[in-house]
Parts: sequence; structure tokens; C-alpha cells
Amino acid sequence: MSDTDRDLDGALALSQAVRWPYRRDDWRVALDLGQGLLAEADGEIVASTFWWSYGDAFATCGIIIVSPAMQGRGLGRALMDTMLEATSDRTLLLNSTAEGHRLYKSFGFSDIGTVHQHQAQMPAARAPFPTGPVRRAQASDLPAIAKMDAHAFFGAERTRLIETFARIGTAAVIERNGVIDGFALCRPFGFGHAVGPVVAATAADARLLIGHFIAEKAGQFLRVDITGDSGLGDWLTTQGLPEVGNVTTMIRGQRPPIVGPGRIYALASQSFG
Repeated sequence: MSDTDRDLDGALALSQAVRWPYRRDDWRVALDLGQGLLAEADGEIVASTFWWSYGDAFATCGIIIVSPAMQGRGLGRALMDTMLEATSDRTLLLNSTAEGHRLYKSFGFSDIGTVHQHQAQMPAARAPFPTGPVRRAQASDLPAIAKMDAHAFFGAERTRLIETFARIGTAAVIERNGVIDGFALCRPFGFGHAVGPVVAATAADARLLIGHFIAEKAGQFLRVDITGDSGLGDWLTTQGLPEVGNVTTMIRGQRPPIVGPGRIYALASQSFG
């Protein structure tokens, strides 16, 4: 995939065909941060797959779409073959729908968890949310945010992703005694805004960070993709963000260790991890 109007417009039409809420700008961000492959038939883009490499040992993959009219013809398998060749021997992480699970199993991916999608149009008015030590992040906070993210995300360095999300959206941090103990980013995506990644030492801190954006985005559409072991599902539902779906987290290769005290409570996205 290239950053041309033809590819961007074709990719947008592809995601619309399967009712994914991607905007043209969402495709552009995905391409800016990674690499994509497209399949074309009769001048029309009919399938896609993307991957995002974080160093020589680890990558995530996603946006694996086949047009409904072209399913069952081996396009998904062909794109996966090419993507696996391009990513070499990196460990790969993806989040699979029920429809794609069998295909990914055949390529050597195994289940390691779940991700739960919570989203809704938020009410325009709500009671103030207690945010305690949460404040809006500054540019000078980004190195500390990127370091904390790398420690939580299998040691993988995602500075470009953090900087891009902060540029197109906003970031919040928890600071105690001059030390950043957690962070969350919120950016335009899909029907409105998506909160993630959210990295914190405790679920209580994760709730404070997400609550900051629930208050900030009152009256707007909000989405949060949480890990299955986050313990945040019931709380998000009480905040007006019910679960609308879930996917299976799968890995191919050796799962890297988590090296920091913080952990990921909400993903950057189901594709980015």
C-alpha cells in the first residue's frame, strides 16, 4: 500500500464493505506507522493486511480484510504468506475475530488472551469525575511515556506511535511526587475517539486515566479496547460504555516478557496492540 489517493480511497471502500468504522485518516495513520499489502482485482482493492515492526524481534499485525465478494478464494492466506515472509522470524501478535481464528491457527498462532471492545455515544452532561493526580501531558512527558509503554508492551519500543497519537490527539498522565506512574492517550478514530494505550500500575489508576477522557469527551463517541484480565469491564459498563464485542489475542513465536511495573489495561488498538 502506498500513500496515494487511489490506495487510500480503495482501502476505505474495502473497510466500508465489511462495516469497519475506519476513516480515511485511520488508514493513513496505520500506513504511516507500518506497512500494508493490498490485493487488487479488476482495478478494485479487494483485500488487505498490515504489520507494524518494533525492532528486529517483535511485530503486530492486523487490518486483515477480504472483501465479501472475494472471500473463499485464498486471498487471506496469500496475504498472510507474504506478510510472514516480510516479517521474517519476528514474534507476531494479532487479535483475531471468530471468522479468522482457524486461518491464524493454521499459520502457527496460539491463543494467549482476549480483548473486549467497549464503546458508546457518551451523554452530553454528566457528574464531574474525580481524577486525583491525573493531568494533561506535556511534550516533555513523552520520553517517560514511551519508556513506560515499552516496559509494559513486551519491551517493544513504540515511540513513533506514542508521538503520533499525542500529535493527533491528547495524552494524560498520573504524576505522584514528580514521577509519572501511568498514562493514557486519546485520539480521533472511527465514529469518534479511541482511548488507548492505557498503561498503569493498578486498575484504580487505569480507571482514573480513562475517566479523565470520559469527562473530556462528554457528548462524543468513545471507544476503549481493554485486555480480558484488566478487571475494567463492569466499571466501563457502569460509566455508559458497554461491551459490544471481543476478539482473541494470538501469538506466533516466543512471547516476550513484560519488564516494568506498569501493565497495559487498554490497547492502542486491536491492530497496533
